[in-house]
Amino acid sequence: MLHRWLKEHAHDGRHQLNGAGPPFKVSTTSNVPAFIPVKLPTVLHEATGPELKMELRKGALSMTVTWPVSAVADFTQWTQSILK
Repeated sequence: MLHRWLKEHAHDGRHQLNGAGPPFKVSTTSNVPAFIPVKLPTVLHEATGPELKMELRKGALSMTVTWPVSAVADFTQWTQSILK
């Protein structure tokens, strides 16, 4: 069914479902802007307590991971999974 709709749209921009009712035109113009700005909070990370900080390096790449001490079990599992 999708292929038929795509073929009909490519032909004349119209689709008809099961041959019933008049075909409808799909509008390709829109009043919605292509980009909608979203305001992000200025503080992306709020410390909720003590944190673990680990720096990983491999060649020229480095990555710093900060993890809350309250989730140390999750940190242990994550560390084991990336070191496999």
